[in-house]
Amino acid sequence: MAEEYDRYCDLTMRGGTTSGVVYPWAVVELARHYRFRSLGGASAGALGAAFTAAAELGRDRGGFDKLHDVVDWLAGPGWPMAQLFQPSGHTRKLFRIVTAVMQRRETTGRSPLTCLLLALLGAIGWRARAFLGLALVLWLVGPTLWSRVVDWGATPTWALVTVTVVGLVGVPAVAGRLLLRGGDAWLRRAGTALLLLVPLAPVAVATRWSAASLATAATAAVCWLVLGFAFVSAVALTYGLGAKRFLDRMASTIHFGLVPGTGRFEANFWDRRCGVPRSTGVPPLSDWVADRLDDLSGVADLTFADLNTNLVLMTTDLSEGRPYRLPFTEPVDPWLFCRTCLGTVLPGRIVDRLGTSPSGHRCPLHPEEPVHALPRDLPVALAVRMSMPLPGLIAAVPLVRAEPEPRVHWFSDGGITSNFPIHFFDQLLPRWPTFGLSLQPYPPGDERDVWLPEQDASTSGAPWRGIGRVGQFASAILDTMLGWRDTMQSALPGYRGRIAHVRVGADEGGTNLFMRPEVIRALARRGEEAGRLLRTRFTEDAKTDRYRWIRMRLAMREYQQLAEQAEQRGELYRDLAARYRVPEDLRDWFAVPPTGGDPYAREITLTLDALGRLPKGPFDGAPPVDPDLRLTPPE
Repeated sequence: MAEEYDRYCDLTMRGGTTSGVVYPWAVVELARHYRFRSLGGASAGALGAAFTAAAELGRDRGGFDKLHDVVDWLAGPGWPMAQLFQPSGHTRKLFRIVTAVMQRRETTGRSPLTCLLLALLGAIGWRARAFLGLALVLWLVGPTLWSRVVDWGATPTWALVTVTVVGLVGVPAVAGRLLLRGGDAWLRRAGTALLLLVPLAPVAVATRWSAASLATAATAAVCWLVLGFAFVSAVALTYGLGAKRFLDRMASTIHFGLVPGTGRFEANFWDRRCGVPRSTGVPPLSDWVADRLDDLSGVADLTFADLNTNLVLMTTDLSEGRPYRLPFTEPVDPWLFCRTCLGTVLPGRIVDRLGTSPSGHRCPLHPEEPVHALPRDLPVALAVRMSMPLPGLIAAVPLVRAEPEPRVHWFSDGGITSNFPIHFFDQLLPRWPTFGLSLQPYPPGDERDVWLPEQDASTSGAPWRGIGRVGQFASAILDTMLGWRDTMQSALPGYRGRIAHVRVGADEGGTNLFMRPEVIRALARRGEEAGRLLRTRFTEDAKTDRYRWIRMRLAMREYQQLAEQAEQRGELYRDLAARYRVPEDLRDWFAVPPTGGDPYAREITLTLDALGRLPKGPFDGAPPVDPDLRLTPPE
């Protein structure tokens, strides 16, 4: 039996947006020995888990060869990865701004500043452009006008000298500190500096070597700086108010995201000037996911019931403020869906697959539309789409619940609540390992592309990150808020030795849609190495037995602690089971509702007695870390 179980594994993958390109080749490497029994993940990890489940179903039809080819497609010409992210007509102008800031001369060949200026210019109407144009003209001519109208009259020479010194020393110091902050190279280029100094050129030409003339030049420089601040403030105010008006009016219409996932989009001339790649026939994200799932599995409109693995994905219900596992377990109230709502985030064939079971309710967002009962057998493409939305970029998915009046529930990124759900398939006494593929930055002084912690329970498996700048500090706060539980669980004995951490550089993965082909393949090769390290560790030198032995010792300690509680408090609960009368509102817990006391009082007493007779502990050999055994709510 052990030899059979040694050919199986479970796998969980961490979310990481485009960093998910590390997963296909890692999975292919593991598939050389293992068959996947359970697969799980959140965000990009959910996409990787779903693709792996589809490839496992299509194993005999070349499913894993096709999964290997996904990386080659993503690394193809024309930025296919970036083309997957396609805006709607409502969000086109905002998406240009997001795309513009992703540009790099060394990758896309475009200047992010130029693209951003064009995107900002195209994002506002003619009245806002006129207002900003007047503000720009005032900045351009303001210093010259000042120099023409100022009259120092009989101002003492010492006052003129003071004004000159303060102005000509203070202005360059303030401007230089602001413009060169962060050491961005483009800000130090001579062309940019000359462009910023254009308003002062007429003043410089007219300046003479006299106290009054120099004082005029100095105060004109102050005017240039003040008007520059005013222009920047006008830009911020214009775009801030415009964004607020747009979101107040359209937030729910665009499902709180710039990229719906489906629909028709063709990059026009202005889009391309802002950095949006030329359209080459790449489908939108949701359509591509559905097509790949069908291709990998060999099954059209793939559903959970079609799979030969246990696929579990994490999503976050922002309306309830809690995570959910997909597919759903038994709900208190059935989930409903609106065809119009889902039609903006899923391809039409997947929406059609959901059927039209009547519910008798209407959609709160589209009162003219009926909502239908969501089938228990969900399309895998829907579950992936509910797990992977990157808040603000990829649109959230709305479902409806009748509770008792229909209310909309917004589902977003599963990584919000658990970006690395390594606990999904964990048991006290596992039959086979649950591998984990995680992502992390390169720690200072450690250049290893992949880190696989030792299984030895006495060594540390906790990750570490260097924090040297404010941005890193803020990022660490966010990551800790979202992933502290996953991080702590991943470092436990019996966990950490089966989790491979793939290192990702600052300009790799994340929300970088414009990774060069060689970068995509380099990330995929790191994933391949992670899969190889896991496979060789657990197929050589009886390392699977070592994993089971560590988990057994952990389980024995937890059982002993439960036994101690049963011995110390058993009398209280034996008496309770014998005398307690089950309340009427709790009787539906039973298949046969009881009419008096607990019908299983005798069995409860026998269980407590049996637990109390377990050997007393602790006995030598338990790991130094003692995890808690406690009841937790289901997801």
